[in-house]
Amino acid sequence: MAGPVRFRHPNRTTIRAATHTSRDARQNLTILDKSGIHKTASQGVKPARRWRNVPPELVVLTFFAALTRLVAITHPRAIVFDEVYFREYALRYLDGSYFFDLHPPLGKLLLAGWAKLFGVSATAQSTDPAVALRLLPALAGTALVVVFYLLLRELTASRRVATFGAALLLLDNAILVESRLILIDSMLLLFGIGAITCYLVSRRHTGPAHWIWLTCSAVLAGMAASTKWTGLAALGLIGLVWFAQTLRHRVSWRRALPQAGILIVAPALLYLTVFAIHFQLLPHSGPGDAFMSQRFQSTLVGNANYDPAARMSFSDRFIEINEAIHRYEVSLNNSHHPYSSSWLSWPVLKRPIYYWVGTTKTDGKPQYIYLQGNPVIWWGLLAGVVVVALGWMRRPELFERHRGTMALLGVAWAASFLPFATIERPMFLYHYFFSFLFCIAAVSIGLGLLAGWMTDDEKLWRFPSRNSAALYWGILVVALAGFLFFAPISYGLPLSDSGLHDRIWLDSWR
Repeated sequence: MAGPVRFRHPNRTTIRAATHTSRDARQNLTILDKSGIHKTASQGVKPARRWRNVPPELVVLTFFAALTRLVAITHPRAIVFDEVYFREYALRYLDGSYFFDLHPPLGKLLLAGWAKLFGVSATAQSTDPAVALRLLPALAGTALVVVFYLLLRELTASRRVATFGAALLLLDNAILVESRLILIDSMLLLFGIGAITCYLVSRRHTGPAHWIWLTCSAVLAGMAASTKWTGLAALGLIGLVWFAQTLRHRVSWRRALPQAGILIVAPALLYLTVFAIHFQLLPHSGPGDAFMSQRFQSTLVGNANYDPAARMSFSDRFIEINEAIHRYEVSLNNSHHPYSSSWLSWPVLKRPIYYWVGTTKTDGKPQYIYLQGNPVIWWGLLAGVVVVALGWMRRPELFERHRGTMALLGVAWAASFLPFATIERPMFLYHYFFSFLFCIAAVSIGLGLLAGWMTDDEKLWRFPSRNSAALYWGILVVALAGFLFFAPISYGLPLSDSGLHDRIWLDSWR
């Protein structure tokens, strides 16, 4: 990395160290006040207020995230795009019939638990969209906005910049759509971003708090990988940062080895546990039998090959199902989907995905749902990358304290994006979401440094100049306008043919 990643929030009271003078001695804390002077306080002094007082901007962001994700969540009362698969998988856990999917089971298990909680019947008709299941992805999408704000704060962003970045995420139509349907990507993103955030928190703690946050990070990373294999990007990034900082700071092996153990063992155990639950809940023959060997089928009640005396250990079944997932991925290499897209086209938003079309019951007016990003944000990020790069070259001193943060975000973007260059099967716009979030973070912090939004003054709405404030609010207002303009094809609102045409800006969007 170009420099160390700084985890202390700018000019916020930060616990620096703790020392015990004796068994009965009171703990002394070294605190950095806003003037930059170190002071000593006893344990009786209240800890940093940031953990006690929720920032008002975070309350506002949470409210609007919940509002946009949950409003009219039951519309449309129809099965939309891949809901047909994830709805079915969740219900099969309730009746125990074996199914096969190309992703690990955690996302479907969570949907099944949600279905059980809300009394969704395992025998629901195939035409029933089971819209209650949409609540879980919507809640995950709401939490994602909150966690993204916290991630930016851990990356040394000021309150203004963290609010700015989280607002851009809130106002993106593609992430909105993916969070309002029975899909698993909002959970995947929440687990991955949550894992990275917890890891950064662990780096500025010592003692038990360090190990608790590190374990939370490892568990969340395991949850991401147990939802989709692409979730391994979060674990890989955490491992890379851990390795770089361990070497840079020459961490002793007595501390480094337990850290490495947690980051390896916890995700692995969780991944194994998820499959163990998966097998336990699916003892009966089902549509997934055909993907498994005859020996595997012999363990499924009702299968033609079923043998009550068959004994297939968990390790055998675990290895076989993961091999089957890989084989199925490879088998898709020669397939085609009309809305698939090249990985190189994702940053420029070349190909959205047509999710659903319907009509209103009263006048038959058409309704559409597209997985379509807010082009103001997606294309604005491309311009932002250029502006930040040029600004860094002209004013390198502005980035001096944040070189580590920017390098980390650059590596995170590349690590979650470039591996798709090796994949031949059809891929879709939503595969870019992790990189999209890291791009928002990098551009938000970079613009914040250039425009003075990252100054040491932590007053939320105090800007260094009118131009700085105008730029900040101007970008958010234009992003909001783009969000509202494309909202009809995000929510499936009635739209005339001309209205749809006005929102098809590129021929490749058709």
